[in-house]
Amino acid sequence: MKATLIFDSVNDLVFSKWDSTFLERMKPFGEQEHENLSDSHSVSQLLSPTVTSQRVMAAQFGNTYSSMQCQDNTTIVFDEWLDHVFMIISEEEVDDGHRELLDCKTFVQHICGQNIGLLHSPVYQEWLSILLESRGKGDSIPGASGVIGESGATAAALGALKTAAKEIKCSPYQHYHYMLFVGDKLLALYSSRGSEDLMPPDLILISIQCIAAQEYWKDVDKMENNKDGANRLPWLSEENSAIMNLCASAAGTPCTPYSMHVAQVAPRITFVVLVDMELREVGTAVHMSNQILANLRRLLLQRNLEMLPNTLDSLETALKKTTDSLRKNKANANLCVRLTTRMLELRKSCTTTTPLTPDTTATAMHTALESVIELLKPDIPSLKMEHPVNELRNILAPYVDFLRVKAMRYFSMGSGETDSGSLTLHKYVEEFPGLIHFVYVDRTTGRFLAPDMADCADMLSADTIRSVVSRGFTIVREGYCAATWRRGALHACAVLWWEKRSLPAAPAKPPHPAAVRALPPPGDILGTFYRQLLELAFPNDTQGVSIKELICIHLGLLPAPTAVQQARRLAHTVHELAGDNPASWRAADLL
Repeated sequence: MKATLIFDSVNDLVFSKWDSTFLERMKPFGEQEHENLSDSHSVSQLLSPTVTSQRVMAAQFGNTYSSMQCQDNTTIVFDEWLDHVFMIISEEEVDDGHRELLDCKTFVQHICGQNIGLLHSPVYQEWLSILLESRGKGDSIPGASGVIGESGATAAALGALKTAAKEIKCSPYQHYHYMLFVGDKLLALYSSRGSEDLMPPDLILISIQCIAAQEYWKDVDKMENNKDGANRLPWLSEENSAIMNLCASAAGTPCTPYSMHVAQVAPRITFVVLVDMELREVGTAVHMSNQILANLRRLLLQRNLEMLPNTLDSLETALKKTTDSLRKNKANANLCVRLTTRMLELRKSCTTTTPLTPDTTATAMHTALESVIELLKPDIPSLKMEHPVNELRNILAPYVDFLRVKAMRYFSMGSGETDSGSLTLHKYVEEFPGLIHFVYVDRTTGRFLAPDMADCADMLSADTIRSVVSRGFTIVREGYCAATWRRGALHACAVLWWEKRSLPAAPAKPPHPAAVRALPPPGDILGTFYRQLLELAFPNDTQGVSIKELICIHLGLLPAPTAVQQARRLAHTVHELAGDNPASWRAADLL
């Protein structure tokens, strides 16, 4: 049973995605025995008291709660953003539901920016729905992305992208990224000079976009037998393009507009073009202003007058950044004046007696910011991609069968398996007796490395890998940095450690387990848990600090000290695994 719901400020559903089991569970709560619960209005009425309770407790009493657990094993998780309540109802563990809800909010920011009202459009509803479905269909582990480690294919792909860059005209925009994905793994990335680096969450989001496209194309090919128009994705434009948002900084959320263009090179091989719409400063400033204004409106609802002066100062600073960025982009000068005027009205209404109430002026400010948000939906540049895509197919022709087999193996094994191209376990079995699989993750860069699952497919399943990774999350969540456990004939060991500029580092202030448990669950797209964990461990000194994680799986009896010792040795040996792929893993990323 699962339902994903998004409610607006008056508790109306703007997005809903549920299964038949959820509707059956909701029927006993209807006033009439034969009430039609397939209607969104009926479901929103039944859940409105729960949503209102969450809003009132958070806004009027400052007593927020993020989840509820019922006696029938039903779990309800909440989150709130820009006066909208996000909710998932399921029978999953609280952390799993909360992680999915965080990813759902990230998807909304990714495709809608700060204009959640776009979800009223059936196209955006389908887009969000398909991303939620594709979230777990790849073979990457939660919160990290992988790369293809076959050096020959990588070099050929990079050369092909450079050739495509000469043919595709992105004018008047000068900054862009060209990428090739196999499944949800990055094969090659080519960026124009001066382009801002893509953040780890950006690569994860784009990889999920690729999985969504590949799954759709696979189904269409089966049904329509490669008829004309089979490459058209219904949630994007006619040219498979759209405006979406990527992260502006390592600690940010998706608020920088890019245009995305997607094309199929071969089954499971996707070509992606990202064009920077040069609205980074505007998007970041408006996001900050919107967040502070939302906090201010909550303070006004709570009548918390003590916090108003500092919040007004922060809002004024954020609005100044917004108007400055608008002027740099030669935007409407009247809009800048309007924002400044609304700020003066808001400050006066909150500090002196005026005919206007603070709530009224805050609403007027919100309306003015919505006008700025409209500027963040520019026209999508038209790219002529047909000929460059054909060139890509020709250049990659010698490698397509190899990459296609690799991608098909990923998906036949299912979610949870990892692969690093040509890396295998054979030469490491003698050095690490009993080792059958491992997953090495740099949680700061959001990248992972693991051997080909084909070496141990007869001993490990997709569900086993997922279970071990999930157990690793639970251990870290409890505040532990190392643990071993048994599952039948398998012995697992999970180790987490800190590095500062590639050297082992001890936390300046060991995080208290209770503080770690209070953090969001690990493994979401934005890496929220690990970012906040760094702040706890290294207060005001996170520069150059990274979090590394290693999960080892052994077969047979193995003493716990031996498992930990092997994990330590493997961590120091793991850089050898990436030696054949220097373009994908820099020395600074490894031990």
